[in-house]
Amino acid sequence: MNAPKYLLQKTFLLGSVAFVVVFSFLFLFLYHPFSDTIWLGLDPKNNLVPTLLFYLVCILILFISKELMMLYQIRHTITVGRYILWLTGEFVLIATVYLMFASRYFNPEILLSAKLLLRTSYCVALILAIPYVIFTLIAANRDKAEEINALKMNQEADRPEPKSRIIDFYDYTGALKLSVASDDIFYIASQDNYVEIRYELDGKLLNYLMRCRTTRLEKQLEGTSLVRCHRSFIVNVDNVSLFKRENARVLLVLNHPDAKKIPVSKSYYKTIAERLGRIAS
Repeated sequence: MNAPKYLLQKTFLLGSVAFVVVFSFLFLFLYHPFSDTIWLGLDPKNNLVPTLLFYLVCILILFISKELMMLYQIRHTITVGRYILWLTGEFVLIATVYLMFASRYFNPEILLSAKLLLRTSYCVALILAIPYVIFTLIAANRDKAEEINALKMNQEADRPEPKSRIIDFYDYTGALKLSVASDDIFYIASQDNYVEIRYELDGKLLNYLMRCRTTRLEKQLEGTSLVRCHRSFIVNVDNVSLFKRENARVLLVLNHPDAKKIPVSKSYYKTIAERLGRIAS
């Protein structure tokens, strides 16, 4: 089984070095681990300089190890087993360096042996495993959150947009009188204090008479495909099939056989021409 991709990303690998070093240093400073036989006297309180030097060497080891891992994965597949084996190698190498420091600065009389190296590697592994596990859980949780967000974004992108929005019509009192899909509306004609809404239902062009001034209705329809084209008409530009001149008049032909031609006055000509993609002249 291949190691999760987030474990092999550069940000994770280098971030884990910083997290491991800080965590292990605090752990060592606050809690004197295990026994003097294994830990051999490394103590930031009493031997600050050697301890800091040891940590600098450890940082260098971890940094080089992560750089090599990034290079290695370019041409090779890193499985979970190889990843664990790689970390084990880090632990053993750090334990070896630690024993070198211990025999030089803390206890020159210790007898270096394979058994002592094994015990020290076990000690290092226990200390470093804690921050590795914590940082891995944090990274896994973040990776899962990003995966869920990406899935949601893909679902939203794949979700078809509604063909038509619903437009609500309110009368002069503010009462809702009619709700129609914008694609089904063809035009609105004004008659004194009333407006006649012409819309399609089951292929037939129907009308709905509502008491409301055209100017008030025009404000309600801002941002929709319904645009004022004449003192007496509001037209749905999405349902215009032909924009033409007849003598001195400009007329809009709608894509319904029962819809009449809608006139365009000079004051609204430029607006309608721009919405239809025409060049006003």
